[in-house]
Order: sequence, then structure tokens, then C-alpha cells
Amino acid sequence: ILPEGAFRAVLSVLTGGLAGAWVIHDILFLARVARHRGTRRRDPLVADQVFGYVMGIVIGAVGVVGTLRFNGVF
Repeated sequence: ILPEGAFRAVLSVLTGGLAGAWVIHDILFLARVARHRGTRRRDPLVADQVFGYVMGIVIGAVGVVGTLRFNGVF
């Protein structure tokens, strides 16, 4: 139904775009947690949030790098 080039473009935009948005989202939320002076870093709930945001950034970065490698950039 789709030519190979169009399929690769759609797949890249969806995967890379979603992963990039995920990275930006988690960076903004991690910055918000770091800026909030009322939170204590040793609080387990805050530590879990920070860990989750860092893992989201790592997973999103893997998605972006994978998309770039799929398209032959790296």
C-alpha cells in the first residue's frame, strides 16, 4: 500500500517524534521537581519520581538514537 520510502518516513516521524516529545516532557518535569524547594530529595516518593523521569529520558534518548540510526544518520 505504501512505498518503502514513505513507510520509513512515517515510521521515523512517529517513533522519533514520540520519543523526542517524551524526552522533552521528562526533562521539564524533572526540572520542576528539582526547582520545587518544598520537596526533600530523601523522600521516597520524590526519589521515585526522579528515577522515573531519568529512566524516561534514557528510554526516549534510545528511541531518538535508534530512529537516527535506522535512517542512516549514525
